[in-house]
Amino acid sequence: MKGLLLLAGDNATRSFELLETGPGVHVLVGGHRPFHLLVTEALDDEGRGRLRELVGHRVMVRFGERPPLRRRIAAVGGAGLEQVTPEALDLTAGLYGAAPLWLHADGTLASTEQGAAPRGLDALATMVSAARWISSRRTSSFERLFPASAFHPDEPERTERLDLDQGRALLDQLGDVLEAARVGREAATASTVEAAQLRSAALTVLSHLCATVTKDPQFRPVADAAAAKIFELIAAEQGPGSRPELRAHAINLLSLRGPALSEADRARAQALLRGMIRPAPPYDEYTGRWRFAVASAFAFNEGERDAFVEHHGFKKIPTPEGAPAAPRGRRYEVLESPFPGPDGEPFLVFTRAASPRDENQEMATPFFAGLLISRHAQLGAHDMTSSRIPATQAGYKLMMNAQCAGLTTRFAISRMFPEADIYSSWDSTYFRTNRDRKVVDSEGVDCFVALLQGLSARESFAEIDRRIGLAQWARPLNKIPGFVQFIGPAHPQVVARYEDINHDGKADYYDGFLDFTLVEIAEDARAGATPKDPGVAASQISGAAARGLGWAAGSLNRVTQYSELWDELPDQAERSHAFRAAGFFSPTEPPRDVDGAPLEELGRMPAVVRLIADPTAEGGVAADVMFNAWLSHAPQELKRLLCAAEAFWRAIDAKLLRAAPLDTHAGRRGALLLILAGLLEYPADQNRVDALWRAALAMLRMPPISRSLVRRCINKEDHDASNYYGSRRGIAELMGAGDEPGRLAKSDPVAHAILVSDDEDIGRAAPLELTADPPPSPAAPAGGRTK
Repeated sequence: MKGLLLLAGDNATRSFELLETGPGVHVLVGGHRPFHLLVTEALDDEGRGRLRELVGHRVMVRFGERPPLRRRIAAVGGAGLEQVTPEALDLTAGLYGAAPLWLHADGTLASTEQGAAPRGLDALATMVSAARWISSRRTSSFERLFPASAFHPDEPERTERLDLDQGRALLDQLGDVLEAARVGREAATASTVEAAQLRSAALTVLSHLCATVTKDPQFRPVADAAAAKIFELIAAEQGPGSRPELRAHAINLLSLRGPALSEADRARAQALLRGMIRPAPPYDEYTGRWRFAVASAFAFNEGERDAFVEHHGFKKIPTPEGAPAAPRGRRYEVLESPFPGPDGEPFLVFTRAASPRDENQEMATPFFAGLLISRHAQLGAHDMTSSRIPATQAGYKLMMNAQCAGLTTRFAISRMFPEADIYSSWDSTYFRTNRDRKVVDSEGVDCFVALLQGLSARESFAEIDRRIGLAQWARPLNKIPGFVQFIGPAHPQVVARYEDINHDGKADYYDGFLDFTLVEIAEDARAGATPKDPGVAASQISGAAARGLGWAAGSLNRVTQYSELWDELPDQAERSHAFRAAGFFSPTEPPRDVDGAPLEELGRMPAVVRLIADPTAEGGVAADVMFNAWLSHAPQELKRLLCAAEAFWRAIDAKLLRAAPLDTHAGRRGALLLILAGLLEYPADQNRVDALWRAALAMLRMPPISRSLVRRCINKEDHDASNYYGSRRGIAELMGAGDEPGRLAKSDPVAHAILVSDDEDIGRAAPLELTADPPPSPAAPAGGRTK
């Protein structure tokens, strides 16, 4: 039986007496040094009875890995010993401003403590509140209604849960709600958005019921019934009034619940997931010759064009009549493949030099079947430029994006071209140059030719992936089973980690609630560091604010991949895109189950990164990147800085990063400064960049420090070693090593003294000062119970 030590010594008996009628199960262990313990595991009737019988008997009490003590149980108590069923349980008790959500004794959900639970379209407010409540959780389900508080460790843990009978009653309520909001029903047709929102919220609750069986095997019949209702929703989400994105979201949620599904349901869910994607290019539907454009950066264009000819047998031909002009006055060099396309005619490849400002233009031209983009990422700066240039997809398109860490910006590409079949580079895309720095060999070209050969054979995307896997160059990640350098449509679960179907700043893989009432919130360059109430729920934030969060999460994957300071992450997680955008959170409904909580309340943190073990993720570690809704208007560059600082300290606190020099205050704060400076290396007005730097340092409780001084500590040696966001050498240059002072101590000894001090707050985000402090929550009965 597991428990938590609340108090030891002379006051333990008094502490037990004060709480023996309170929530939970309490145990008083006697002896010369008494212990007051709180039982933290759920007890059934048999467990409660066994505990009562132990009073007066000796038991073995073990504290961690220390030798056990043999002590006598003096007394047991607590409301948890009695099988008391409350009339209603307030699930959002103590959260100021959170919408009311009550769990009635029979297991149904309602927005009020008394009265019948809603079962029709009137259930919208209740179900949306439940969906948002569920979305704040990641590691717990209905087997534990109240996870341990991350920022109130003094509060006793609560053991309330949903029992099997309550689960069945909740299923019945959800079934009635879904029937009332079903596509085609008259009431649902009259209010299509509200009905879709209700179906989406009910889906989130059903998914949570499914997940509960992984923690409580008794929930198997409820989990199977919940899965059946999700399958029914998927089948019914068709025709006028339906939302295809909701159907896709339901399929994605089912696939994520694989461990909770029966074997038959798991196979059915995987079949639906495969059916969501185009299994192969539209060979029979596509009319016309298969022509592709290759838009390469100026430094790549000539060498890659020659690589097609010299390494793959393509030949140069005159530009065909009727071909469109190349963008911005440039010209195409046209190549013909040595093998036929799907229509029997050789592929035509139109190569040209390109910049991020015009690289996507062929996507808007029906003449082309697809496009290969090959360039440097410039640490994401080129992606930021490219995504701002409008280009509307015209006709079928197959796009391959060859650059460094292309997955980090896949969400932006898929948003621009939602109907395209996209191949994004995972790791850096390699190339070789000669003495004149001309490209003579290109992995991007090799893999693109492999793709064309797959098209020639009219292969499926899965078969094309195997070709690309044979063509890709050697790299450490090749050791991961199934690794492919270019992630295409045959990887739906991987793709879901980097795409955002409803543009709410939360990757589909992590989006428990698909909110249909989104509100576009713009960025505010001037007041971005000043928190303000967005006026909408955190799950409703969209527009530039949400896009900025996607950029921030993607940037973290670049930071970990291109800095040796992150090499300690387990199993090459630093190269495996562990960070995913997980949406906004409200100060009134902060993330519930975050390990390694900061000193401040999570609800007032600018950003929160939740590290979780994820066996489905490469490296075994996943990281939810969440941002405070009250800073949703912050510029995307400031979001990147604040998220990077939070991710760094979270990894430090979780002891994932602890090797020298990150084992000292100076080393850690020096590393953070280098990370922030690296993130600000992009083409922009330097006055604006300096303003972002100053704002970030102030929010991170660091003294004013020259950005130029820090930048100089990331030198050519670091760039040659791909340490764009800091290195051990850079930390030594900035902060000093041994008796040798660093640049900072020489130029600003006051700032250096602050950074090496023992003050644990230095470098960590200060809690946000809200425009109005939330008043104390209304008084509620202990544990949220009512009589």
